[in-house]
Amino acid sequence: MIPVMEPGRTRTPPRQRATLVNTRSRESRLALTRAALRLWSEGDFDAAYEASTVADIAHAAGVSKGTFYFHFPNKEAILLEMSSATIQAMIDQVEAGTARGVPLRSLSDQMMTSMARRVVRAPRGAALRAGALGFVGRPDDGTLAIPRLSVAFESLLRHGRERGELGEQIDVEEVAAMMTAVTMEAITRWGAGDRSASWLRQTLRDRVTVILRGISHPDES
Repeated sequence: MIPVMEPGRTRTPPRQRATLVNTRSRESRLALTRAALRLWSEGDFDAAYEASTVADIAHAAGVSKGTFYFHFPNKEAILLEMSSATIQAMIDQVEAGTARGVPLRSLSDQMMTSMARRVVRAPRGAALRAGALGFVGRPDDGTLAIPRLSVAFESLLRHGRERGELGEQIDVEEVAAMMTAVTMEAITRWGAGDRSASWLRQTLRDRVTVILRGISHPDES
């Protein structure tokens, strides 16, 4: 039987309907993340984080608990989402820099400056908790799998190697692990103390620069 459309009504094309659904889904996810940060920014972060419930976050975002669980398995996943967004932005920045042919040192400085700017937007306690959870989701306990910070550094190092600014013999994974370690330590120190945003920005840039200088060709150091 052929369905009869009501007069004056048109059917939304499948592709357009899927786009609308995806857009609303992204908006709901972003609303949940922002609502959680608002709740956790009221007073002491740790106390606010522990006191908040999924229902509180969903209510603050104007969505149902079911919508929360559609996007996140628990509160921890929102912290990991913050890390994910920062890391993905770094990866995207390397890709854009590679396409433009940006020199390694310049791209490194841009990348770490951008990272510092994103980190300091959130409460210090959020940086500490996100660092404690780790920058890799744990699939065995339901948390989200997110890009590893080392992947962003690996992309940066490959960019430098392709430009001839780094030697072919460098161990990309090993150097990226070193960069990840010194970066996370700096973020943890910032989160645990009262150091300024400018301290974090400069420290992140300096630490990565020192490592790059150590593995660069003699004429690039």
